[in-house]
Amino acid sequence: MNKLKDLKLKNQLIISTYIMIFLVLVIKPTLVPNIISRLITAFKPFLIGGAIAFLLNIPMKLIEDKIIKPLGKKYKRLEKMSRIIALVSTLIIVIVLLSAFMNYIVPQLVDSVSTLTNNIPNYINSLQTYVTSNLSNLDVLKNIEFDIPSAIQKALLYVGDLTNMIISNLLNFTVSITNFFMNLFLGIIISIYILLSKEKLSLQFKKVMYAYISEKKCERIIYIIKLTNHKFSRFILGQSTDGLILGTVFFIVLTLLKMPYALLISILIPMANFVPIFGTYVGITISAFIILMVKPTAVILFLVTILTIQQLDGKFIYPVVVGNSLGLSSLWILLAIIVGGNLFGILGMLLGMPLLGVVYDLVSESVNKRLESKDIKIP
Repeated sequence: MNKLKDLKLKNQLIISTYIMIFLVLVIKPTLVPNIISRLITAFKPFLIGGAIAFLLNIPMKLIEDKIIKPLGKKYKRLEKMSRIIALVSTLIIVIVLLSAFMNYIVPQLVDSVSTLTNNIPNYINSLQTYVTSNLSNLDVLKNIEFDIPSAIQKALLYVGDLTNMIISNLLNFTVSITNFFMNLFLGIIISIYILLSKEKLSLQFKKVMYAYISEKKCERIIYIIKLTNHKFSRFILGQSTDGLILGTVFFIVLTLLKMPYALLISILIPMANFVPIFGTYVGITISAFIILMVKPTAVILFLVTILTIQQLDGKFIYPVVVGNSLGLSSLWILLAIIVGGNLFGILGMLLGMPLLGVVYDLVSESVNKRLESKDIKIP
């Protein structure tokens, strides 16, 4: 009898708790988002550190497994220091690449963007003259008027308003930038600690799991973590390698063809290419518009060249470098891009694809197991 009373009391407490939580969420709907936002702010250095550690771990693991450990079989002292040597080598490579990018590529990009921005009115006038002179026989053009001075005046007013807004928020902007770099610095330090002791951290995590969760559930969680790591690593490594190859080929070909802003376009399209389906065509459209403004006669040649390289990449380079790393059809990738983009912007587009790849694999595995248990075969 007492057990029944205790069970009823327990059920009443659980129901009362759920009702209280529901009422709090209804009365204060912003409570949970505010709590999540504060937690993210508090743990931001660790989140940044984890992200940096994940990215650095990809090249570090390659260096450690493919170079340091084989050498360690011959030199025993090297084997004991394999992790530190691999991490230091990775950091040196990253620093050298960033330095080269900042010293050689960024100044040219800034110069290209500055020149493009300053000459947009001239480019528009040239484009208008070119279109008018070549299509003057069309009656449609008689009804079209280009009011360039008015457009420039509106643009200047917009820039003025934007400048006033920036000046008024300069203090907040400065504080935000300072916090960002502080979190980034702390994140780098945390990522180094994570990479140096990742086995120890993994062991501690497993101990906590196995202590409080059943062994079967622990094995399932570990499997999901490994699958997630595999999907994200392959996606990032594959897309980065393909983007580097594509950007290099674009730069060489566009430079040989004497296309304007070759470096800017060679970086813009591979960066946009990180988002499959949409990204490439968005990058090509923006680049084609730049070419159209600067050199209208070259836009057809540019489009033919870029689309040809893109097709060759899709048939020969991409399958080898990236392969079917996500295991998703175009429709599912489209779903990940749209939903992820609507929820979390550009970051959601990028992370949504490998994340959906993980969910897709897990659901497929579960469905196939259930069909096998029911002895159902669907052709």
